[in-house]
Amino acid sequence: MSVENLSAQEAFDRFEGMLREWLRDSGGTRVDIEYNAIHRTGHIINWLTIDGQRKSVRFPAKLGFSMDALRPAQVDPVRGAWLYSHLWMEAADGVLHQESDWMREPMWMGEPVSEQGAAVELRIHPRDPEFIPEWMATKAAVVEFKRDYFVSR
Repeated sequence: MSVENLSAQEAFDRFEGMLREWLRDSGGTRVDIEYNAIHRTGHIINWLTIDGQRKSVRFPAKLGFSMDALRPAQVDPVRGAWLYSHLWMEAADGVLHQESDWMREPMWMGEPVSEQGAAVELRIHPRDPEFIPEWMATKAAVVEFKRDYFVSR
C-alpha cells in the first residue's frame, strides 16, 4: 500500500513502529516531535533524550517520510488538517502519543505564516466555517481581495 493511500490509523501505526525501532536503536529514553505545518510545508524539530540530556536530532529519511504521511492521512473533513502537533514516545513503553491543534497559527523561525500560506491551506484542506481561526480567515481574505482586485482591472 502506498503512503498516499494510508488511513489515519495505518499512518499512525506505521510511524509508531518505525519510531519505536529507531528510539530503541538510538539508545534514547524519549523522543519529542514539534511539528508546525501549513498547506504542503512544515517546520519540524525532533528532540531525543539520552542520559537526561535533550538534543535536536534529524531522523533518517525513511522515518521522516513516514512522519510526513501523518498529517495528510489525518485530515478531518470538518476541521481540516492540524496546524501543530506534538508527538512523543517513551522508550520504556514504546507507545506513540499525539496532541494536535487545528487553530494555532504555525510559526517559522518566530514568524507567522504568510497570507498566501493561509489561503493555500484552506484551498487544500477546507474546513467548516466554525473551524477557521480568525488569523487564517483574515489572511485568506486578503489574498482573495487582491486576486479579485487584479482580475477586475
